Amino acid sequence: MEKKIKVLHILPNLSRGGAEKVCFDIISNLDTKRFNSALLLFKDAGEGLDWQKELTKKGITIYRLKKKRKLDFSNFFRIIKIIKSYKPDIVHTHLGGDIYGRLAAALAGVRVIVSTEHNINHSERKIVSLLKKMTAPLALKIFAVSQAVKEDVKRRYKIKAEKIDVIYNGVDFDKFSTCSRERKKDETLIIGAMGRLSRQKGLSVLIAAISLVKYKNFQVFIAGQGELEIDLKKQVQRLGLSDKIKFLGKVEAPAFFKKIDIFVFPSLWEGLGLAVLEAAAAGKPIIASDIDGIKEILSFESSWLTLPGDEQDLALQLDNLLSNIDSFQLKEKTLKAQELVRNRFSLDKMVFNYSVWYEKLVS
Repeated sequence: MEKKIKVLHILPNLSRGGAEKVCFDIISNLDTKRFNSALLLFKDAGEGLDWQKELTKKGITIYRLKKKRKLDFSNFFRIIKIIKSYKPDIVHTHLGGDIYGRLAAALAGVRVIVSTEHNINHSERKIVSLLKKMTAPLALKIFAVSQAVKEDVKRRYKIKAEKIDVIYNGVDFDKFSTCSRERKKDETLIIGAMGRLSRQKGLSVLIAAISLVKYKNFQVFIAGQGELEIDLKKQVQRLGLSDKIKFLGKVEAPAFFKKIDIFVFPSLWEGLGLAVLEAAAAGKPIIASDIDGIKEILSFESSWLTLPGDEQDLALQLDNLLSNIDSFQLKEKTLKAQELVRNRFSLDKMVFNYSVWYEKLVS
């Protein structure tokens, strides 16, 4: 029997973000006849316990470490010890794992180290950018989730283009394609937004836009958690929108999409936007910012693109969709977006592309 390729993924924790979801999906769906996978969480605080349980049921080993301080040498040496014990053929790092994981893997003697860049890192601290730039030469290959991310990686970390390959994120189409919402005539329309409650996601722009919308019979559901939760809730109260906007906290994506009629993605910058792929697969009309990353998924033919950070433009688009929710043009655009995701951004395609690269790099 041919020896299986052992892949160890390293990332800080399994919080329910886009990057963590992509990592989870890769590990969950790799062909177990060809690969053995394990996951090392070096900053685990119990996030994503349901994902952890699901991986454990599939026989995937999870190493959980606690990080006591920003510079925790004992944590770093435990990472090295785990790598030496597991003996992976490939170490695949994500997010903060790009610094700790790449260096630890190199010191542990791993020959094939790869990383995935999940975002355009406009808000990345200078020290983090410097450390990622310093450890980048340790990686044999860096994957970017979009062409926009590839360009950012080249510029930010001074990496040659030939070292970077684009593998688009993918979604389980069948899981989302059944998320239609049965709506009665004149029933309140539901606008949904989902993502980390951070500056990048532009949710303060959405809230400001809602105060300008003229259409009356609608509500807004905002799903997600993050550092701006208190500030956003204060903005809602200040604008007198408490009866219009509801914060849902952490949600299961398919269940969320079953509740909404329109999806809004007002990010100020974005690597690709996993939630946009999910919304398109779910057959929801999408209003999104006209920014790099998003434009690799959507166009004016398949969505409604708005000026990033412009609440007036966003309000106009919201009024347009709310007033024409049953129009032929809306249904036509939504179907185009759905077919695009089915054909170009499937979960199977993403996992296949990673598996091909794993085998190529090891051989």
